[in-house]
Amino acid sequence: MVELQRPRCIDLERAGFDVKKAADETWEALLSAGVFVEGDFTFASGVHATLKADAERLYARPKQLNVILGHFAAYPCVQDADALLYVPDGMRRFMTLLGKELGKPVIGALRKPGATSTYDFVFETQEDETLALSALRPVIGEDIVTTLGSVAGMRSLLRPEQSVHSLAMLLRGRVDPKYQTGLSDHYLVAREIPTDKHEFWRRLEEN
Repeated sequence: MVELQRPRCIDLERAGFDVKKAADETWEALLSAGVFVEGDFTFASGVHATLKADAERLYARPKQLNVILGHFAAYPCVQDADALLYVPDGMRRFMTLLGKELGKPVIGALRKPGATSTYDFVFETQEDETLALSALRPVIGEDIVTTLGSVAGMRSLLRPEQSVHSLAMLLRGRVDPKYQTGLSDHYLVAREIPTDKHEFWRRLEEN
């Protein structure tokens, strides 16, 4: 199975996954669902912004939600996964829906109580931990990635020798290479999203 996994996860075209279609449809779903919100925000990475992507808004738009769920379900590393994890708590509902659709177990996790770092997580139960550590091909789901720090926080709960993949709806920033240790990260859409709301709308109008 290890020999088959590499081309399916690395060579998406060979695996039959339409990268451009997934990217175009996911981007349109995010836009039409009103995911991009103006305000005054500070991300987990410490970056300040006047615009953020709020994937929670997808749950009020079933059509757009189902488009992205469909691309997650078709993604090769998700199809090959024997366990699904998520970055708490934003992706809990999404990955629960995905796990139900694919018949795959979803491992519970939460932010570590009293932790000073936003990247500190724990498994919900001992059963969740046992299942996670025994998984051969776990996949961590995330909505919006800025630096990959939150996904790396979840990766740190697993054994170093496990083959771990992650899949996010959108990569909006630049991944910090240190967070890719022991992880193969994937994205439906990789597009730089300005933290300034005016710059975002300007670029959107130009395109």
